[in-house]
Amino acid sequence: MNAPMHPMVQDEDLARADAYAVLARVLFAAPDAGLLAALNTAQREGEGQLTASWNAMCSAAGDMATIADEYAELFVSIGKPQVSLFGSWYLTGFLMEKPLALLRDDLAAMGLVRNEAEHDPEDHIAGELDVMRHLILSGSDSGLNQAQFFQRHLLPWYGDLCMALEQAPSASFYRAVAQFMRVFLDMERDYFALQTDRDGGVK
Repeated sequence: MNAPMHPMVQDEDLARADAYAVLARVLFAAPDAGLLAALNTAQREGEGQLTASWNAMCSAAGDMATIADEYAELFVSIGKPQVSLFGSWYLTGFLMEKPLALLRDDLAAMGLVRNEAEHDPEDHIAGELDVMRHLILSGSDSGLNQAQFFQRHLLPWYGDLCMALEQAPSASFYRAVAQFMRVFLDMERDYFALQTDRDGGVK
């Protein structure tokens, strides 16, 4: 994937924004042929868990129809799907609960509103990942900063989502997605913890 260019963002932050963007895209909907082709050629050289999990996800990016079927089986259901993608479910056991209301308040303070064409609540994992991408690239200082948003809205539940995907019988490509997401977000967690310790905590 090519990094989105922004004159005020460092290379490391561009790479972080790209990771958030890829995860948001493949969790919002099944990837199309163009994205799968890009992932197939995006393996990286190097060592470490992040590189290994990224390369494993790229290697798992196979046939579009097969992955579309996997997405539907995992996440789309008239009743209860195999795996929920909504934060309220992991935090309360129900959809459309208090965590969603708190998220909406914070998004409003940041000047962000949901696209009316979309019907999913804002606590969909793809939406929260995309907010992180936005915060990295925009450098916005209104509302929450990156660390605050991550620690309030992603940290409490991303691990449970990753576990659910890793254990889902129907998961193949999305098991690899979950493993990369866990490694990447764990690194973000540790980075933000150091940052907030240095700055005196999340306000």
